[in-house]
Amino acid sequence: MRLAFSCGVCALIALGPGAAGAAGSIPANLAPPEGLTRLVELNADGVQIYRCGPPKDAAGAAGLVWNFEAPRANLVDQDGKPAGRHYAGPTWEASDGSKITGKIAARADAPDGGGIAWLLLKTESAGAPGRFDKVRAVQRLFTSGGAAPKSACVNAGDALEVPYRAVYVFWSQ
Repeated sequence: MRLAFSCGVCALIALGPGAAGAAGSIPANLAPPEGLTRLVELNADGVQIYRCGPPKDAAGAAGLVWNFEAPRANLVDQDGKPAGRHYAGPTWEASDGSKITGKIAARADAPDGGGIAWLLLKTESAGAPGRFDKVRAVQRLFTSGGAAPKSACVNAGDALEVPYRAVYVFWSQ
């Protein structure tokens, strides 16, 4: 059963162009590795998908919680033109078919209490040559929404899609 999560408290803040340019507000642990060059900044608009089940990090724990399953978002450039998509893996796929997968290298709590964490992810190419194949790091910044509800869920297996927005900054070698 799929549930849609919507409430006024989770209203999303519009992310303006150049949001990642406000480097003073980005935690130092999320800085990209030395030697990488900023390739592109893309805005994401989508959902974080959670599934009801036992806690993933506590074997044998009683009760059900919302466990993160996957993201699903469209990526657009600063002019609002489609640039790709973001989905499970985590994977980012450019419109040209090139794609990368990532692993979390660092995280910081979002200043917005309902926002998912800001991240630095190390990446590697997972597809055809193109726009993303030389990307080696991605920052997820300036998030709005996307956090799982703190309350327990009731029916194991239920899915919940929580709207989110973020700025993804891609760094290449």
